[in-house]
Amino acid sequence: MSHLLLIPLLLLLASHPALAHDKEVEGEEVGGSEAQPEALCDAGEAQLYPCSNTDLLAWLPTGVFGAGRANDIWGWTDRRSGREYALVGLAGGTAFVDLSDPAQPVYLGLLPTQTLNSIWRDIKTYRDHAFVVSEAFGHGLQIFDLSALADVVDPPVVFAPTAHYDGFGNSHNLALDEQTGIAFAVGTRTCAGGLHMVDVTRPQEPLFAGCFDEDGYTHDTQCVVYRGPDSDHFGREICFNSNEDTLTVADVTNKDSPQLLSRTGYEGSSYTHQGWLTEDHRYFLLGDELDERRRGHNTRTYVWDVTDLDAPGVVGAHTGTKRSIDHNMFVVGNHVFQANYRIGLSVLRMGDRSRGEMVEVASFDTFPLADGLSFSGAWGVYPFFESGVVVVSDINRGLFVLRPDLAAVPECNDGIDNDADGLTDFPEDPGCTEAEGAAELPRNDVAIDLKPKDSRNFLKSHTRGAVSVAVLGSPSFDVTSIDPRTLRFGPGGARARPRRAIRRDVNGDTEIDLVAWYRLRKAELAPGAERACLRWQTRDGIPYEGCDVIRRHQPDLSDRIRLLLRWLRALFRGGSAAHTPS
Repeated sequence: MSHLLLIPLLLLLASHPALAHDKEVEGEEVGGSEAQPEALCDAGEAQLYPCSNTDLLAWLPTGVFGAGRANDIWGWTDRRSGREYALVGLAGGTAFVDLSDPAQPVYLGLLPTQTLNSIWRDIKTYRDHAFVVSEAFGHGLQIFDLSALADVVDPPVVFAPTAHYDGFGNSHNLALDEQTGIAFAVGTRTCAGGLHMVDVTRPQEPLFAGCFDEDGYTHDTQCVVYRGPDSDHFGREICFNSNEDTLTVADVTNKDSPQLLSRTGYEGSSYTHQGWLTEDHRYFLLGDELDERRRGHNTRTYVWDVTDLDAPGVVGAHTGTKRSIDHNMFVVGNHVFQANYRIGLSVLRMGDRSRGEMVEVASFDTFPLADGLSFSGAWGVYPFFESGVVVVSDINRGLFVLRPDLAAVPECNDGIDNDADGLTDFPEDPGCTEAEGAAELPRNDVAIDLKPKDSRNFLKSHTRGAVSVAVLGSPSFDVTSIDPRTLRFGPGGARARPRRAIRRDVNGDTEIDLVAWYRLRKAELAPGAERACLRWQTRDGIPYEGCDVIRRHQPDLSDRIRLLLRWLRALFRGGSAAHTPS
């Protein structure tokens, strides 16, 4: 066989689909080649699209771009001008759309695919550059300087890559830790399909940084500098990998020697697809792409407790009211934005996360023909624009520019426990004074004082003892009204130590204050936390919350010497030290 005949065969074999999920992208492109105007969500519809509390600002069908079906989507904000842009993945490349006026988006141009067309493309940004991967054979990592978008005079234009990295060919997905400037390509033919790490801090000179291949193929990942409550791993670069049948957590701080922290399966697993951390890094929300098909239930989101990275576990799951395959999700504040194929955009509000509690508060169905368990409709969503605009990519219909109204469903009437106090909505939750109350939150008009009479508020990072916290009395608040059994300190809800709550004036204002002591270990304050909060209820059931700033004090040499002397004294007395030197 001639070499010329071998080349097409090799291309075909090498550009196979990823190892599991989106095997059947279905349906035809819809909508022509003209942008469609805005439509308010009225009586459950915007134009022909079913909706709830979400307006359609604009729709750009795939025909506008002329580069085939859509796939993934990302966004970028120009720090100099404040302009927002949508970065739309297409079979034939990446489209760039100016959203300065979201009701009249402007298609600026296309960055063509590096090699072949592919239904899989993924995009992320770091500072003012975009990074693009694809399942296309030999594609590698395209790098594009986004500052060029501001110079487009006569759109649309054809762009060229600014740089290219060829350390891998095809890649199914891409993550990027914007704090460290490390890109993580997954599902490549390198690193056993695991994390192929690339240093892009100098975008025009990308450098191979390392591999994590201990658990084989990774379908998607989120990598962050960890700021959660697990003090053993605080400040480390941690990747949360969706690895087909497990959540696999890895410490990749040392790129030469990344470490597997945990590999955990779960009941109902069919194909572990993608997930995202809550902003406090305490929980990880995960979508399984095939469980709806194989298990017969509606769209389901699994909630993992990741407060112990060495032993994470599922604490609950939210099952939606419709049946569709879930695909990609992201978290902003207290809301989860999901692109779920044939039911389009779903926005969930989180309640008590320890029970996996969520409720849908907004939606927009980009695939109005029918719901169902097919790989067509909404592929991706980008919800991080400061303007509140949300962009969704639909495989068949292109780019949707949307504006959800997240306040349309008040917290005091949404059916979930937003403040995790065990009480839900008006009138059960005393934090709600009416059913239309916007926030199911405790009163916060009473001050607390962390470590009374110590204005520095230092908490030593190695402390495992107790800390004093005072609720400050005032002419408008009598501390004798507090039910001391309800005092809870920190995210962990540490209880006041028994028989140690006392009433006295700690700040010299002649008002009586309530001082209690709490074990720091049970408070679960994150090592980098900048404030600490105390919650309580009055004897008539009214909830309160007060917060104070904290500063972490790293132990210096004198601290370590004092600890060593304390330990030695205890040792010579024949006792055991409360703390060993650290």
